[in-house]
Amino acid sequence: MKKIAILALSVMCVLAITGCNKSKGPSEKALKAAENGDYSKLPVAKNPATKKAYDFGGMAVTLYDWWSNPDAPAASKAEEDRRAYQKYLMDTYNFTYVEENLGAGWDGHPAAVTDYLMSGGDDARILLVDGRSAFAGLAANLYADITKVPDIDWTKEKWNKAVLNAMPGYSFRTGMPEPRHCMFWNKRVLQENGFDPDLPYDLQQKGQWTWEKFEELCAALTKDTDNDGIIDQYALSGYHQIFAWATVYSNGGTIVNVDSNGRYYLDMSDNTMEAWEYTQRIFLNYNKPATEGNNSWNYFMADFVNGETAFYSNEEYDAQANGLLNDMKDDWGMVCFPTGPKGDGKYFTLNNDHMLVIPSIYPQDKVNKILKIYDLVTDPVPGYDDPDSWKESYYAGFRDARAVDETMQLMMDNSKPYIDWLVPGLDCRPLAWNICGGADIAETYESMKNSLQAAIDEAMNK
Repeated sequence: MKKIAILALSVMCVLAITGCNKSKGPSEKALKAAENGDYSKLPVAKNPATKKAYDFGGMAVTLYDWWSNPDAPAASKAEEDRRAYQKYLMDTYNFTYVEENLGAGWDGHPAAVTDYLMSGGDDARILLVDGRSAFAGLAANLYADITKVPDIDWTKEKWNKAVLNAMPGYSFRTGMPEPRHCMFWNKRVLQENGFDPDLPYDLQQKGQWTWEKFEELCAALTKDTDNDGIIDQYALSGYHQIFAWATVYSNGGTIVNVDSNGRYYLDMSDNTMEAWEYTQRIFLNYNKPATEGNNSWNYFMADFVNGETAFYSNEEYDAQANGLLNDMKDDWGMVCFPTGPKGDGKYFTLNNDHMLVIPSIYPQDKVNKILKIYDLVTDPVPGYDDPDSWKESYYAGFRDARAVDETMQLMMDNSKPYIDWLVPGLDCRPLAWNICGGADIAETYESMKNSLQAAIDEAMNK
């Protein structure tokens, strides 16, 4: 979606000395030229310390992940324009930047990253980390403190706020967060049971999509339809751990928390316990059990797709191209997870996006240059500044636009990081399964807390 308008003007003003208040910014002629791929007339970004245009002395920065191929041809006009704009930046400010595969594959990536973080090198790297190694690197002080880097505007919309908050002061990345935890529903089932098929959207829009309202709907949709004393219509196809995690965070709780000394611990706060109690009640009363002889762990997915339940809790990827819901016969919608009574009232999604770090073994001046180069090359390409452009790739996956315009907008606005996934070896799935199966909550916590805390301690001490 290519647009040059007021937003484009404001974005390009960032590249001026200190902003539009101290510079006229790019002229209309410069903006028009930039829209057509000529960036030479744009004002240059100046280093506040020297008052001169940035000059990085030919520094070569490489961002390493496990999939990039810099030699691959551009897949779209937008990608062609992005490469052209980055070429202009590299020529103007005397640096090179490339995104490259580290060469160790997905399995070997964490070890290869850790090896470099501990030994360093003469090159300049940005390294991608995920939950398999991020926490251990943080505990070992292997990441540079990015709060010490001058002239980075962290308020820009381009920064992935959930990543910034995952390891505050150490992790960063640009781009929209990936939406995850959510609630799907079958519109036909709601309508056949006397409800407006778009009711969850309307409740969410009014701020009334709550635990209480969800449970009220579950009670109405779970029935003995033939009066034989056996429930044969259930409200929910639930994914135990996905439902439980979202419930905890919707109520202002956490699974893993951090104390004032920076030590991580298993959280058993009142808010968390209340969320487990709610999860257990929902699963025992309204979640469709597996039919006799069905030992598949994901039986509940087929139940929802086949129209046997009204609600389905999982992650947004089920709606993507070739996802689980792509060929579902009935129409369906998607809302955020309902809010709990002790939460902040905001609709959200949990986020475990990949993070970027810079090695702490580098001297501070080198860290400053690397991050500023990344800041420059990730600014929006002139002409691609529409804040809603991210929606275009999502519409095709849904049956209605409200899932994107309303639900996913809320997810993008409030994508919460959570510590749990950063701790290798922390497996809370048995906790969710046992509690959802009716086990005593306090006793289950007590029986598992030592092993769970041990996983946290091990990660902290590496």
